[in-house]
Amino acid sequence: MWNLPKMLKADIRFQYLHGFYYAYLFMVTVYILLLHASPQQFIEPLTILVVFTDPTVLGCFFIGGIVLLEKSQNVYGPLFMTSLQVKTFIASKVLSLSVISLVSSLAILIFVHKVEFQFAPILAGVVLSSIVFTLIGFLLAVRVQTVNQFLLASPLVITVFFLPVVIIFDWWDSVLLKLLPSYAGILLIQGAFQSISWGEVVYAIITLVVWSFVLFLLAVKSFINHVLEKGEGNS
Repeated sequence: MWNLPKMLKADIRFQYLHGFYYAYLFMVTVYILLLHASPQQFIEPLTILVVFTDPTVLGCFFIGGIVLLEKSQNVYGPLFMTSLQVKTFIASKVLSLSVISLVSSLAILIFVHKVEFQFAPILAGVVLSSIVFTLIGFLLAVRVQTVNQFLLASPLVITVFFLPVVIIFDWWDSVLLKLLPSYAGILLIQGAFQSISWGEVVYAIITLVVWSFVLFLLAVKSFINHVLEKGEGNS
């Protein structure tokens, strides 16, 4: 019987064999070198920006590639003839990519800032934000048929969620921006270096959990409607 640990193991193996870990390793190495070469006064805000925009968000693009590859290989029909549930399938994909995001983020922080940061806010911010963005990528991937379609659609959607980045540099502030999950993620990642109140922590976690829950339910429904019921080649 398929269960979450078994699916996680299979997904992690798939990601390793397809070079995902090497891609993250290359990316992390480049960012560590760039951050070390940056002026001291910019290292902290740049680290926040880097951790949020790359390790955290890359799951959105990787999940797109995974889903489109598996759709093209017509693996879902036979796969879901087993006892595997859609919820378990999606949860495994999302959690496995979140693990890579967390490890990559911690590697950047440790090699750039040693241990001079708070672990708990980073853990919550990176994992929950990664879940949100991976689910967004999943929702897009089940609706398109080609990589080109996904690459055209995903930047348009992700750009909207990147808007709260302007808050880091105090360029603009807006109540509407604070409703986006990306603002909550940035707030928690900032908490690794700056003091944030318990109220802000609770707000950020609740915001990300609610977004994750809603997006997960939408992902399950969308996968059933656009892939399983229509057929993999006709979504």
